[in-house]
Amino acid sequence: MNKRGELTKQILLALGAGFVITTVMVLPGSAEMFRPLIKLMKKFKTKRQSFVKSIKTMKRDRLIDFKEDGNISKIVILEKGREKLLKYDLDSLEIKNPKKWDGIWRIVIFDIPENEKTARNALRLKLKELGFHQLQKSVFIFPYPCLSEIQFIEEIFKVGPYINFIEAQKIEGDEWLKQKFNL
Repeated sequence: MNKRGELTKQILLALGAGFVITTVMVLPGSAEMFRPLIKLMKKFKTKRQSFVKSIKTMKRDRLIDFKEDGNISKIVILEKGREKLLKYDLDSLEIKNPKKWDGIWRIVIFDIPENEKTARNALRLKLKELGFHQLQKSVFIFPYPCLSEIQFIEEIFKVGPYINFIEAQKIEGDEWLKQKFNL
């Protein structure tokens, strides 16, 4: 990701985390509305010019918009910005492994149609990245609780109807899996 893309990501993450940016308008539509953003800009250690340009680009790309209430203006995240924010959340997604295994295997099975091939490949890649073991082309296994993470991934890739999540107490011949996951 280039520097501008990283700045866009950080601004969206700050807005998504509830960082409210409000400004007092001196002249409607003027660059003065960006003055209170200087604090956020300093936080990300970037020049004001780059920061303002990123905000304007985000508005042009319909990631954010300005909502005016009298002489107060707020930056709000639009639907396209929320989708991008979810993808950033996906990038940082990780499954917390408890200290002790509960003895339950989590199995993700999917049959995603060919016309959704990109989502299918992205799902496979993300499951491997999260530490799942691939049993078959569309069957992955993991030893720790992860249902909410799988549901989040389904939502991002829009493949929920094609995925089944199974919890199993016993898998015949699972000793090699226990070794694989150091259980």
